[in-house]
Amino acid sequence: MTLAQTGDIRVTVNPDAATIDRIFIIPGDSEGCAGSELTCEAVVTLAEMQLGQVYTILERKYLDKVLEEQRLGMSGLVFQNSAVDAGRLQGSQGVVFCSVGCIQSREVINIKLVDCQEGVQQWNASGVNADIFKLLGTILEELNNAPAQVELRAQEAAQRKRLEEESRAIAMFEADSAQDAENKAFDCYHLSFAGHQYDLVRIDDDCWFAENIRSDQFANGALITRIGNAKDWKAYAKQNESFTGAYSRHDQPGDSESYGYLYNLHAVHSSYGLCPVGWKVPSAQDWSELIWDHGGERFAGGKLKSESANGNNSNGFSALLGGVRSASGELEDAGLTGFWWASDGMAKKKGQAISMSLEDLKSTSESVDANAGLSVRCIRINEEQ
Repeated sequence: MTLAQTGDIRVTVNPDAATIDRIFIIPGDSEGCAGSELTCEAVVTLAEMQLGQVYTILERKYLDKVLEEQRLGMSGLVFQNSAVDAGRLQGSQGVVFCSVGCIQSREVINIKLVDCQEGVQQWNASGVNADIFKLLGTILEELNNAPAQVELRAQEAAQRKRLEEESRAIAMFEADSAQDAENKAFDCYHLSFAGHQYDLVRIDDDCWFAENIRSDQFANGALITRIGNAKDWKAYAKQNESFTGAYSRHDQPGDSESYGYLYNLHAVHSSYGLCPVGWKVPSAQDWSELIWDHGGERFAGGKLKSESANGNNSNGFSALLGGVRSASGELEDAGLTGFWWASDGMAKKKGQAISMSLEDLKSTSESVDANAGLSVRCIRINEEQ
């Protein structure tokens, strides 16, 4: 709101009001101080002369009915609303109300313009013991200044916006630079192991493989027993009394490059190390913390899964659903469900695992036969661990 005050004159202009042209000017209450010669009708006449420089003044006779209703005892508020409604029906964009009053022997003149469409004040002017010509002149001056004030405010707003955007850009750049430096120091990008290069992803203070391992050897270089088909896997599971680690590839060509290999729990528990030196198969606690940080069991799957697995991959974990090689040897649910071993010990020939499915957002803890073949992720061993 712009404000002008000259002695006993005050003018307030709403810079956000819509531009209007056609107006009625009508008298309101007229109870001037004793001896005053100024009436509302006189104010209206003078206002028509002065405001005609800015607006198109419509003939007042079209509002005679409304004025008559006011004379019959309607309140000022109802009169104003009625006049605004009538003005809109008669094609006016605004109505100027003029009133003359007396407060503690001081003559008060009030002139205001109300928008017929929005019902809001475009401007309001008042004067106490003021010269009416000076009051009207101040109104015109403020109306002439209003566009410049609006333009100035627009420029100031644009400048503030530019400064805010620059500040945000600088803050983002500094944050990205700090994060890049931190990530570089953390060294969590790529890792070569057993002939394959793996993408890594930092999640909080942990560094994870961003894909399932597909290694045919342990960390010490010893080869892992490979089981070639469903029949052999089933036979090996029955005869594996020494709890030897083993793996299988997927049945379809190319699937192993995407989903990784499937390992029995004995490979996970091998003293040779299934993950590279300095890395480990995550424990149930490691998985639990990861899942908790991503919304809990009800929602973590949706955030950890790759987009192709019906997730949003919000942290780059890129979980793919490699299925499971059951103890009977069959490859089940590839592309539909993913299972990952936890490194915890066996109980009744079963181990802990995490599962995620294509159909929902869940991430569920499972108890799985130790001779089943599951996917494996690796997590870096922190100094505290």
